[in-house]
Amino acid sequence: MSENFINQIYYGDNLDVMNDKIADNSIDLIYLDPPFNSNRNYNRIYSTNTGMPVPEEAIAFCDAWELTEDKIEQIKLFTEELKVQDNNENFANFWEAWVKNLQFQNEKILSYLVFMARRLRIMKHKLKDTGSLFLHCDPTASHYVKIILDGIFGENNFINEIIWCYNTAGRGKKRFAKKHDTIFFYSKDNRKYSFYGKAVAIPMKAGRESFGGRLETDEKGRKYRLVYGTKNSEGKTKYYKYYLDEGKIPEDWWVDINAIQSQDKERLGYPTQKPVALLERIIKATTKEGDIVLDPFCGCGTTLDASQNLKRKWIGIDICMLSTTLIEERLKNNYKILVKGKDYIIDGIPITMEQVKALIEKSDKSKNEGRYQFQYWAIEKVQGFASTKKSGDGGIDGSIYFYKDENKTLGRMILSVKSNKKLQASFIRDLIGTMENNNADMAGLISYAPPSQDMLNEAKKSGTFKMKDGLFANVEYPRVQILTAEEILNGKKFNLPYSRLIKKT
Repeated sequence: MSENFINQIYYGDNLDVMNDKIADNSIDLIYLDPPFNSNRNYNRIYSTNTGMPVPEEAIAFCDAWELTEDKIEQIKLFTEELKVQDNNENFANFWEAWVKNLQFQNEKILSYLVFMARRLRIMKHKLKDTGSLFLHCDPTASHYVKIILDGIFGENNFINEIIWCYNTAGRGKKRFAKKHDTIFFYSKDNRKYSFYGKAVAIPMKAGRESFGGRLETDEKGRKYRLVYGTKNSEGKTKYYKYYLDEGKIPEDWWVDINAIQSQDKERLGYPTQKPVALLERIIKATTKEGDIVLDPFCGCGTTLDASQNLKRKWIGIDICMLSTTLIEERLKNNYKILVKGKDYIIDGIPITMEQVKALIEKSDKSKNEGRYQFQYWAIEKVQGFASTKKSGDGGIDGSIYFYKDENKTLGRMILSVKSNKKLQASFIRDLIGTMENNNADMAGLISYAPPSQDMLNEAKKSGTFKMKDGLFANVEYPRVQILTAEEILNGKKFNLPYSRLIKKT
């Protein structure tokens, strides 16, 4: 990319963004910490950014692993991509056999793997020949993901399995404490990838534990450790000199970078937040100033923060709009010289009705992906919590939770989102039925098109909701409410009891 490259934060599905917005052979480093059972991340971001409560068991829309019809179609599509576009017949055949087994053994992991496989395939195409990919995961799925990486990147392009060890609270009584993550390091081409070992050298200790061998001093007074290796075919012993003042390239087990602690200044309250030092080591080892770093699951923005600090260019993608808000605030706080539009851009969040329309009509219309992206956008804009399901959701696309009393009893407004160009009064009647069947307190309809008078009349018939007791016990709220996309763009939200207003003083 040119020297005029501007840093980018994208809101949306990273598969779409990488396909539509990022050129092939343009990225120097991809770091990803993909989601798996990560609803606690989104839940914390949601509560922090909105001030609204959410049940602990609520699962975020961006981390729902069900083997739906859409996922089964993606499995077939990935097989075709391997065979037709990548000429990767061997892995395609293995993939087909593996899928048949996992469909009966572990549908959840299969759903996750096809999600990851399609994205990892695209990531390989986006990397330069000198580029590298670092994939961060825990033992839940690391062994499965390694097989995918070998199949897509090739076993010969596997460079390291890095074990990141950390010391945090909590110890098991019936097993060894789980205190490590795995980071897979792959090159696109193992003959060309960039590696700057001296940039990440760590101090070499004088003690024997550093390398073993014998401590010596050369004629210039420099200390080095003399380490003997194996004998060659002629029976001569090979030896190595390691100068202490040069440091050493870290081994593939990292114990000198601890996880985020509760008292750390960089802590944002994001449960799986990674330390900046960890990302800086990876970035310095494989890129130079001005190179481009991509994080397709950028979460709370640690990769972007570290890249900015090291004078690298960066691209971040996240499907949760609240994450983009969190990242922008983080960068503004840490780098006050950054100017939106000049130093970075945010792309994908509609700010006009034309952009809302484009979002609905985007990409693969046969699978309604644009409609779902509109749904997520609209729900997050009104401080709602989006449903995990794309189908079979019982008419509930999301919820807003609030406290009904000073004992913090949770109330619920269920949400339905309609991207239709024409609306019907039956939508409101169906929503009222869903509200009553689910014992919800209130219901909200979000629509692309303006509602008809019949819809407004049906909503009014549903009556009002009152708080049980407390400061706002006498306030009435329309039980069923309607908001249009245009009203949402203008900052309007549903009229409901906000939890932050009724906390005890």
